[in-house]
Amino acid sequence: MSTRQKTVKKPKAAKEVEKQSRQLPTSTILKNVGRAAALLLIAGMASPVSQLNLSPVYGSIPSSLHHQRSMTFTAIAALIARNSLKKYLPDSLSEYIAVIAYWTPVIQFLLFPYSSQLGIEYGPLIVECATYFPLLFLSVYAAFDLLDCIDLSTLNLPNTAKQILLPMASYFTVSTTAKVAGATLPSWIGTHLYFTRIGFQMLLASASAFLTPSRIILAAFPAILHTLYANPHFPSDTALSRANTTLATSHNFTLLARHESNTGYVSVLESHTDTAFRLLRCDHSLLGGEWLVTPDAYAKGQRQRETIFSVFVLLEAVRLVETPSSAVADSEKSALVIGLGIGTAPNALIAHGINTTIVELDPVVHAYATKYFSLSPKHTAVIDDAVSYVSRTSLSHPSTFSYIIHDVFTGGAEPVALFTKEFLTGLYNLLTDNGVVAINYAGDLALGSTQLVLNTIHAVFPACRLFRDQPPSPSHQPGDPDFINMVVFCVKSDPSHLGKAAITFRTAGEKDLLGSLARRNYLQPRDELEIQYTYVPEGQGGRTMGRADVGELEKYHEEGAVSHWRIMRTVLPDGVWEMW
Repeated sequence: MSTRQKTVKKPKAAKEVEKQSRQLPTSTILKNVGRAAALLLIAGMASPVSQLNLSPVYGSIPSSLHHQRSMTFTAIAALIARNSLKKYLPDSLSEYIAVIAYWTPVIQFLLFPYSSQLGIEYGPLIVECATYFPLLFLSVYAAFDLLDCIDLSTLNLPNTAKQILLPMASYFTVSTTAKVAGATLPSWIGTHLYFTRIGFQMLLASASAFLTPSRIILAAFPAILHTLYANPHFPSDTALSRANTTLATSHNFTLLARHESNTGYVSVLESHTDTAFRLLRCDHSLLGGEWLVTPDAYAKGQRQRETIFSVFVLLEAVRLVETPSSAVADSEKSALVIGLGIGTAPNALIAHGINTTIVELDPVVHAYATKYFSLSPKHTAVIDDAVSYVSRTSLSHPSTFSYIIHDVFTGGAEPVALFTKEFLTGLYNLLTDNGVVAINYAGDLALGSTQLVLNTIHAVFPACRLFRDQPPSPSHQPGDPDFINMVVFCVKSDPSHLGKAAITFRTAGEKDLLGSLARRNYLQPRDELEIQYTYVPEGQGGRTMGRADVGELEKYHEEGAVSHWRIMRTVLPDGVWEMW
């Protein structure tokens, strides 16, 4: 280089920082890197914890609509704005992270009662803008500040690569931790007081406080006291009593039980009106419910608890489908029920003497169905993932079940893996030659997701008929959204080649009704509620869904879950959903 060439001088402050960083002992550098990594790990774990706390009020899918994009924006903003904000913000900024974390349950408690005003589209985002995203911003900001001690000048990389290496590593740490924690937490939640929604929040806050000890943490003491002694969402008997006081006074409801489990926040609610009923809730959805036998109900002829939702009775019509084995006694038949709810349909199968196996992922749902909804103990319970169970059993014990009921709807969406061609083929293999399957699907017939699911079902089973559980609303106009529960009845062997109708139903008799008013009204499939659907084979332009195609159905679920949230808010008062 010529001696006449000018060299670009670094600003004095920048040179001083670089000089100091190179003079730091290795132990200090390692300590700073460790603290930075810990801050990023806490921020990543707080992501699914925030979503878990929103799901009882907003539902899991609506809560996630803006979450990932907002996470990315917040992290990038913290990295970009760090140099600009450094002269305005104190060096002890990381000490405020624990304070924000401890105040998060309080802020959520204060904002949840406004969920209907905030709305489903942006309510979750607004809550996280006041809770999780400030924590994420400060964590990334403080972590990157600690990482300044690392000297990258010796690396044989372009300057641009050196500049983005640490920011990219920071964001990757947060994002990866969030994904891993999101996949892991459901298996832990509810197993201990600390492994609950608020328990996780308090653990992360305590970890932050331990990481950056400071007197500033005194500002979190009011929040800690409120969470432990005044927050009705805290998993304690005192908090449950407090929640019940509010529910009874404001809405005439009682929480009989609640527990956080692997599928969500599960609770049993009971109303105390003239038309009293009991419900099983999971997050922002209802798994089932029963009308109780009150004096007024008894006077009107009700002699037993009756299901609130007619679709569960319609599923029982799987027994009414006429097949060559119809003359065989029920006691000689077996049934598989995938998805328990409160147990309306399996209880009926058991009452008819059918050997019934129930596959349910959530042990709490099974326990509550037994304790609060009189699920008969005369069944085989399989607490397992249905995909794994069907995959194993269809190979080891094919042609086992005379009837299969597939009912897994929750929260505006179904587990998409349970509607793939592979899973449905497993059900086909589990059926006896004269077996019948009844599949509950909830959706809008106008949506591509519903068409995709129905076409996949028809591609596996040779003959099907489709019924809705309720007639359309009188005010419904063509083109309006029509989010309904529908039941698809399919047979394994198509009798149409023998000149017979593909599927016919025998008339339900008194023994089929089991003394139930609901069954008298809803058990028999009605022609006027049948939905005509034309199956289009794949070779003729039709589409089916395999394991590799579930992403498309998941996209449609976002719209379905938002619609479902609005429907649920008309079923129960806002305050009941918010006082989880």
